[in-house]
Amino acid sequence: MSMDTERSGLSHPVLAETRADGAVADLLEAARREGLRLTTDHADFDRSGLDFLVVHARDDEGVPWIVRTPRRPDVVESARVEARVLELIRPRLPVAVPHWRVYAPDVIAYPRLDGTPAVTLGGSGAPSWNIVDPSAPSEVFLDSFARALAALQAISPEAAGRAGVPVKTIAEERDAVRRSVQETRGVLAPSDAVWARWQRWLDDDALWPRHVALAHADLHPGHMLLAPDGQLVGILDWTTAMVTDPSMDLAMFCGCFGKGALESFLPRFERAGGRSWPRLADHAAERWAVFPALAAEWALRTGNEAVLEHARGLLAQVTA
Repeated sequence: MSMDTERSGLSHPVLAETRADGAVADLLEAARREGLRLTTDHADFDRSGLDFLVVHARDDEGVPWIVRTPRRPDVVESARVEARVLELIRPRLPVAVPHWRVYAPDVIAYPRLDGTPAVTLGGSGAPSWNIVDPSAPSEVFLDSFARALAALQAISPEAAGRAGVPVKTIAEERDAVRRSVQETRGVLAPSDAVWARWQRWLDDDALWPRHVALAHADLHPGHMLLAPDGQLVGILDWTTAMVTDPSMDLAMFCGCFGKGALESFLPRFERAGGRSWPRLADHAAERWAVFPALAAEWALRTGNEAVLEHARGLLAQVTA
């Protein structure tokens, strides 16, 4: 059941399409064909993820497993990249990441990581915080997150690039964000003041970093696994990881915990070995302010109306 990174399934994208409408039993049968015998009490998929359908299962020894399958054909390619990322970062981070034991076109499976997600979705779809207080994150959480993020960014862009991780220069990232805000202006209809704020940030060379770093790029609390004392012990879902603007994960932190928490976090990050720059906090806050446009661009590209509505809700919170 060792992971074979060459078996990406790029020539079989139809499997990703048909699996989304299949039964849980079909997915477990796909895992069995790869040598993994699993059972589950769940009659339906966990559909909370945007990219994968998931089954929570157990093996013959009672070990819990995560079994997932792509929702869309384009996710097959991102899974191929994720496999490379996980192989690169697993021995280099102080927290656990998924260890794929089965990796095939229509099924990925790995033992479930220990820890509780910092945020889970209730039956109504409303988010619920666990262990960490978003208004006052504990020192244990902040210190452990600082160590994890510093270790991630300590992986050299050159090593990441050699491993097949996507790389964007700062200029390329600025251009990509500029295209996203242009392409989503019609559907989001930001106010003139918010639009001007986005343009000021994109045009301000003093805010932007001069270096790139490896980023998770979707590091929201639902992807953070915590121990009972609040320590970060695992990070999930590396589908979007890339070498890019090093503020990307800090912008998400800013959005979840506030700019004040970010400003108090940065000295911990620097003590852990993280590389900073004078305007990092301001830059991360501005990157978070433009997040509605980035989310909307993804929603338009994938046809996800729910995410588009979420982007509109986030935009309503952005001030000029």
